[in-house]
Amino acid sequence: MKIQKAELTQKLNKIKGVIPRKATIPALQGILVMEGYLIANNTEMTIKAKIEGAEGEFFIIPERAIDLINNLPEGEIDISASAKNTITIKLDKIKNKYQTLDPEQFPVAVMQETGTEMEIRADILLESMKRVSYAVPAQGSNVIMSSMCLHAGGGRLDFVGLDGHVLAWDQIAYDGEFELLIPKNTADRLKSLGLSGKVKIKHSKAGAVFITDEFEIYTRLIEGEYFKYQAMFKELPLHVFASRMELLEAMIRAKMCAEERCPVRFELHGNKLDLKIKDKMTEYHETLELQEEIAEPLTIGFDARLVIETLKAFDSSNIDIYFESPKMPMIIENRDNDFKAIVLPVAIV
Repeated sequence: MKIQKAELTQKLNKIKGVIPRKATIPALQGILVMEGYLIANNTEMTIKAKIEGAEGEFFIIPERAIDLINNLPEGEIDISASAKNTITIKLDKIKNKYQTLDPEQFPVAVMQETGTEMEIRADILLESMKRVSYAVPAQGSNVIMSSMCLHAGGGRLDFVGLDGHVLAWDQIAYDGEFELLIPKNTADRLKSLGLSGKVKIKHSKAGAVFITDEFEIYTRLIEGEYFKYQAMFKELPLHVFASRMELLEAMIRAKMCAEERCPVRFELHGNKLDLKIKDKMTEYHETLELQEEIAEPLTIGFDARLVIETLKAFDSSNIDIYFESPKMPMIIENRDNDFKAIVLPVAIV
């Protein structure tokens, strides 16, 4: 295989994060070169990246060889494989051999059954996934909660993340019906690949594949039924209209002045929002001007980190915020699109 170093490293670095740290199948601790693709697999997810000059090739690039390739000078790299599972990497006067693994032992994911198929622009898909991904927990005992839900029905496609403290929901127009529960690791990898053009999504009961001109991303799907998130967004009686950036910047200032677990106190009255946070060392207070008056005074507490992460997920200049009581969640809605989120309150004294 002969290929320019820049092209090879670009693709290797995008997919090498899929290589498992520990693998029951040793061959997975490398990247397979096969039939014009670079392939990484961790049994939950497989990524195939198209690469020029690899047609007819069949060998594994061991993980430790990737560091060498990244540090080679620019130019054409020649990688060849021997019959004894040895690969040779050459560039100009540089030459190194690596003992590698049997490529026949590398499992390659395929769709086992025909399922539903859809197509969506990559920028639209990634934008919605990025908005809600902060609300999907990295780990936890609830497997369903550790997934991003893509739910289609009623003329729209919903993207939902929920961790028990925050809920994020975005939606776009789409005709069709399905529900996919995508593992968080897959959602994060999709965001990092820099997908472009159209994305074709094929899925069956057990798995899904996202296909572009450059990549194929195969993933298992989490089994089960997602939460009734629509019912959590109720009409609340108390409403304010605020500058998102002013509130975000004030929250960041408040949080940096206090201990990590210290809640922030929202005191709303008239067209004012007093933010207060206090611990043994500091007592922070900032007053924000709201763009309309709240119907009645309210004092409520929140985890500062969750509020900051939620506000960062929005992209409009102004947001609508709805409240009901100190024990009921806060609902935030975007003014420029259909993105909305819930943040649960915390007890304050």
